[in-house]
Amino acid sequence: MTGFADIRPLRSDETSDPFGDKGEPFGDDGKGGDPFGEGGGSDRFGESGGGKKGDPHGGKGRGDKRRLPPTRRLAYAAISAALSVVMITIAAWLPVTAAPLLITNISWNAAMEKCGFGYGLMSMIASVALGFLCSAANVAVLVLVAVVFVPYNLLCYGLSRAGMDYKRALKAALRAVIIAAFGALEVLIVFKIAGALTGVGDYVSIDGIISFIAGGNFALGYFAVTLAAMVIFILVDLVYCYFFRRVLDKLK
Repeated sequence: MTGFADIRPLRSDETSDPFGDKGEPFGDDGKGGDPFGEGGGSDRFGESGGGKKGDPHGGKGRGDKRRLPPTRRLAYAAISAALSVVMITIAAWLPVTAAPLLITNISWNAAMEKCGFGYGLMSMIASVALGFLCSAANVAVLVLVAVVFVPYNLLCYGLSRAGMDYKRALKAALRAVIIAAFGALEVLIVFKIAGALTGVGDYVSIDGIISFIAGGNFALGYFAVTLAAMVIFILVDLVYCYFFRRVLDKLK
């Protein structure tokens, strides 16, 4: 008696990519396989489940990240790193600092949101390392990148995962308070670093500059600088959130 083996039709929608979504260390397989916390759970774009396909800001769903192939994730991460290096170099050699470095934050966070935290982190590390090589002569920009903008990017990512934006009053207030506290902490850190750097060469005293702001009163001057920094950080965060949403909507 002759038997016949089952012949299964070829499935063109499957791929043998060893770095596919299942078990991918930097991806999002939705089954807890992501060591960076990407697997499963809800997202700031809405609860898990169905939703409008391709809409990262829809009522439900996780946006496009689940559907991105590894090659596109690597491409996004590489573009993010390259753009960030260019922006860091511009900030170091041209009389503009805040705007280019804010663009680096947008590109880092866009890579994290679209590709997963691991890919975004690799992009950030690579761009910071290359940016330092291109901007070694400008110590001030290097300090801003390492001490202010890298922590700010990680904070923004955490706030995004927690769903804190400026669309709702309560969450907007909470985000503003957190950003203001971060700004006050950054003033203290930058003050300590600047004091150490200026103290080595016996140049201008940072304490004297702060005291001069308040007419010789250091405590009042430090309070004024901290308050100004908190307001500036909140305004910068508002601009960041606005443009970040626009950039994320454009990415496919």
